[in-house]
Amino acid sequence: MSKQLSTNLMGDHMSESDCRASSATSAAFQPWVSQDQADIEFILERASRYFSLLAEPARLRILQAVCDKECSVQEIVGQTSLPQPNVSRHLSLLFNAGVLSRRREGTFVFYKVSDPLVTQLCRTVCVHLATSEPAKPMVV
Repeated sequence: MSKQLSTNLMGDHMSESDCRASSATSAAFQPWVSQDQADIEFILERASRYFSLLAEPARLRILQAVCDKECSVQEIVGQTSLPQPNVSRHLSLLFNAGVLSRRREGTFVFYKVSDPLVTQLCRTVCVHLATSEPAKPMVV
């Protein structure tokens, strides 16, 4: 199941019902895995995919650009100083994940945050990091 979900991030679209079916099938073939454990595993996989969206600095810059307002692709490119093809690729990924919504107006495409949780998470982490001492590396 993990391999299927990770390929979903690369563009193979698997519906939530497919994932649930895969989770249930996994539990059926592994009698030591309860349905509750399979459901937890499914949620953890989804959480992992969600957090992986935030693991790319370019995507965080894009989210910062659109966190409070709708922006065109050209505005996002200007605010982030990222190359337009990169911005378009990341916007597509964020849109397909349901984090952003978009609308077309003539030849322009505008994006805005459709999942307010992502903005809240980013702000919370950034405030925490800005106000806390940097972690010291562990000496082994």
